[in-house]
Amino acid sequence: MNKTKFSKEAWLAAGFRALTTNGPTAIRAEALARDIGATKGSFYWNFDDLPSFKFAMLNLWRDAVVQEIESYILAEPDKFERLRVLTARAAKPAPDEFGGRRVEPAMRSWALTDPAALVVVSEVDEIRLSLVAKLLCDVGQNDPALVQLVYGAFIGLDDLASKGRADTGNALEVLLKVVAER
Repeated sequence: MNKTKFSKEAWLAAGFRALTTNGPTAIRAEALARDIGATKGSFYWNFDDLPSFKFAMLNLWRDAVVQEIESYILAEPDKFERLRVLTARAAKPAPDEFGGRRVEPAMRSWALTDPAALVVVSEVDEIRLSLVAKLLCDVGQNDPALVQLVYGAFIGLDDLASKGRADTGNALEVLLKVVAER
């Protein structure tokens, strides 16, 4: 085994790759260590145990969502341009080393079997639904059903894109153009 110290980020990236490739049951210290060429000891140097590792993965995902909203979408001063930024950011996959386009569907799959993952996915849904509601309200669209349709399209398109069957950015852009002109 490699004697190199592996950072928390390297372990977390391995966790996301395992999740997106083989599902939540693949998030195991030994399997992750094998994946990155490390020892299990290196894993336990960075994390107390597997539950704390999973907690770190969930927090990283949630924090990345919040940062993206604050740094890119809400930072845009023009209310119509915010919708364009939203579609561009929604179409941008996670970095490949963190699972790429398959992260969103994998997180939702994980939430089906893990109560902690369900809590975080639900938090992210609430954050995003609030964002979509705000952005639509800013352009004069106050219908809660429209908020749900736009967000549902985001989730569904992301799943289709993870299978190479959709262009998330283009489809969301078309949808939001129609919504903004309504």
